[in-house]
Amino acid sequence: MNDAHVAWMPDLICSGQNWDQLPGLSRVWIYLADRMLSNQEQVELRGELEAFVQQWSAHGTPLQASWQLLGGRALAIGLDEGQANASGCSIDASVACLRAFSKQTSPDLDWFRRDQVLHQNAQNEWVESSLHAFWAGRKAGVVGDKTLIINPMCSIKHEWETRSMVEFDQSWHQEMW
Repeated sequence: MNDAHVAWMPDLICSGQNWDQLPGLSRVWIYLADRMLSNQEQVELRGELEAFVQQWSAHGTPLQASWQLLGGRALAIGLDEGQANASGCSIDASVACLRAFSKQTSPDLDWFRRDQVLHQNAQNEWVESSLHAFWAGRKAGVVGDKTLIINPMCSIKHEWETRSMVEFDQSWHQEMW
């Protein structure tokens, strides 16, 4: 399997100022960078995200939101929809924020690729594999039922905090297998 090693270091967690105040049922959107951000990029991203969530609104109504970055690569943007719901335009604004950050700071950074899987290999290193290589690894027995995988399917904060990493047999990949 052709993996990019040390693709993710999940022990590195950075959260926005209000992350802990968001209820567990807050909606989250998960974005996976196609590579690990450098320390400098992480610092710059934190500033951009804080500025964004402070001014984020839906049809003029301020949104109660925050963010969490795991391992310099997996980003959750959370929104307390008990206060106000996101609109299509406000969701588009969050996407535009990430695209603008990449364009201005790191033109080679892509938050929107969906053809990669972050998982642990047999040496317990976090690696990135193309979907093709991942499925070939599964077929060859390299990716087993207990292989840990990043779970981009989380939809609420509590789920993200407790199931951001799941075993293959508990992931959406199992359903596809």
